Amino acid sequence: MKRRPLPPSLLLMATIGILMLPGDLTAQTILNTERFQLSEVEGFHLSASFSMNGDRGNSEVLNIASSGIVGVLAGRHWTRFIFGGKFLSNEERSILDNRFGQVRYSYIFSDRTQSFHFVQAQKNETLRLRSRWLVGSGIRRTVVDGERSSLAVGTGLMGEWERLSDDAVGEGDPTESEALRMANQAIYSFELASGARIINILYFQPDVTDFSDLRVLNDLGLVVPITEHVRLTLSGEWRRDTRPPSELGKDDLTFSMSIGIDRR
Repeated sequence: MKRRPLPPSLLLMATIGILMLPGDLTAQTILNTERFQLSEVEGFHLSASFSMNGDRGNSEVLNIASSGIVGVLAGRHWTRFIFGGKFLSNEERSILDNRFGQVRYSYIFSDRTQSFHFVQAQKNETLRLRSRWLVGSGIRRTVVDGERSSLAVGTGLMGEWERLSDDAVGEGDPTESEALRMANQAIYSFELASGARIINILYFQPDVTDFSDLRVLNDLGLVVPITEHVRLTLSGEWRRDTRPPSELGKDDLTFSMSIGIDRR
């Protein structure tokens, strides 16, 4: 069914909203990369999202963010590169912040079952995160596959290595840490009659040696198709880290709106 383009007035409001959005106030290091890979597409596929906001006058601040995925699905082999970053500029300095990249491979066993294997690198100056590396593997299974709704769950293991700046931890606390975590996930999707889609993504990542050391992320989003290749995404993301660096809080809530471009 061919989707109808959104009215010009709604497109204008969406664009204005994106330009007026405040910068992210993230206080945790966990990333949601699952939002970029919700369906398998045979052959080459590319998806990218963009957002921007800025101030001029009493202060000059520019915040530009981009993220996306490039992938190839050939038969049962699905390889992709997921990336993101944010450019922050004010009167004092300009930095490329919250950079991350993930190489991910899946073997498609069936329409409902696939493996996942990944290597991820991340750096975030705002969070004083000098580096974070993840290496993991697991299995994912679609347990509900209806006409409009679907639910997939997955589990696996991942190694985590982090290095923090000295000013991110208390006196005498280590700046480097490593952990073996479970990589649990659940992805629910529901398509509305209008063609828009509600998506909820949950990560649950306890340390296998100490379940009280836990990281949780829940992302609830609305994806609205504007044209065949352009979409508007509204999302709210909650994170919890039971053992964050001493200078950061345990909980974090972020709202975002972005324009995305898909090529398949």
